[in-house]
Amino acid sequence: MKKHALYTILFLLGIAVTNTFAFVKEPQQVKIDTTQNTGYALFSKTGGIETVNIRKIKKGGNTVYVTLGIKKLEIINNNTTATGISGKSLSEQERNRVGPLFDKIDVLNGGYDDIKVDKLNADQNVYTIKNINYPLRLRMQSGKEIVEFELKEPGRWDVNINYKNN
Repeated sequence: MKKHALYTILFLLGIAVTNTFAFVKEPQQVKIDTTQNTGYALFSKTGGIETVNIRKIKKGGNTVYVTLGIKKLEIINNNTTATGISGKSLSEQERNRVGPLFDKIDVLNGGYDDIKVDKLNADQNVYTIKNINYPLRLRMQSGKEIVEFELKEPGRWDVNINYKNN
């Protein structure tokens, strides 16, 4: 009887452990084609990132702007008050909300001298990276989301990292 009860307990414990590990998800890396000759390469991004758009604005310059967050459609408020003042109003909570930030930035190649972050809106932040040694390869992590890219040549670059809007 004791032997039967022991086997039953071990069997149930095995099922519980199996079910627990079945629901644990590791962040998946989405591999990107890096064979294009574009001046940059996007090596990988995790599944929670919808898009990574990289574009070179000018050949001259030595600055990279990295925007991180959820792309938000702005609703234009064309309401005019009795005093003729128009515009949108945000609650204090909305004005003080901060978008996602990078927890960790690894420089895999090249380097930079200066980086700063500014709030663009409640859902996005902009990182300004200056005085860059090219090629610059970065692995940027925000929570479980990771993106890795390389900028191969000098210039002024815009990198827009947009999360999926769940």
